[in-house]
Amino acid sequence: MKKMIVSDLDGTLLRSDKTVSEHSIEVLRAMDEKGIQLVFATARPPRDAFALIPDSLKNEFVICYNGAIIYRGTDIFYKKEVSRQIVMEIVEVAKSFDLNNICVEVNDKLYSNFDVADIFGEIPFESVELAEFDFHKAYKVMIYADERIAVDFLSHLPNGCRGVITDDGSLCQIMHADVTKWNSITTLLDHFDMKHADVIAFGDDFNDMEMIENSGVGVAMGNAVDELKSAADFVTKSNDEDGVVTFLKNQWE
Repeated sequence: MKKMIVSDLDGTLLRSDKTVSEHSIEVLRAMDEKGIQLVFATARPPRDAFALIPDSLKNEFVICYNGAIIYRGTDIFYKKEVSRQIVMEIVEVAKSFDLNNICVEVNDKLYSNFDVADIFGEIPFESVELAEFDFHKAYKVMIYADERIAVDFLSHLPNGCRGVITDDGSLCQIMHADVTKWNSITTLLDHFDMKHADVIAFGDDFNDMEMIENSGVGVAMGNAVDELKSAADFVTKSNDEDGVVTFLKNQWE
């Protein structure tokens, strides 16, 4: 049976305390032993994803930065970055919308022009002036606002990149124009000679929309945003109720 299970992490496989239940680990390992391909797809950087994924599942494919990089175990399988020039154009557009809190992810490290602690918690980052920051490419640009970011902002982004607004409208995540979770999934489907219909995808937020709509089976979590629930084929239990493996067990038992 050729099948691929793709699961988002935060709000999906991870419970609210950012752990994966032993029951979920057991069920996913059983799926892996049946030859079902497991893939984790997250907006998080690799350093966070690998810290959160249980040790027994770390040899699977992991899509990070919403699709900008794919790891196979600890090896990079695929990556797609944006140039410094595009990043600086994004910064200028953001300023025109009075959006001034900006971070960039370069080589799995966070650089920011503001103190990120109040938004992302106590996480390692380096404070920089973006105009003076010397780098060649970035995996991701993140823009934070105290109020909802206007959707119109996305249409003003430069060519060569695309953005998605998440976290109740307060965060805009911008990557290369070809980067989405779904595009990375299709890269893996080509690698395994599998089809869209072979994918069962789980998610909870707007950046999961494309993979939920295009997978053979798209499943929204019980705690997902309403728009994702409307687009999904099924709605399962919440992330705190092991919704991913509850659905999988019902699917195959």
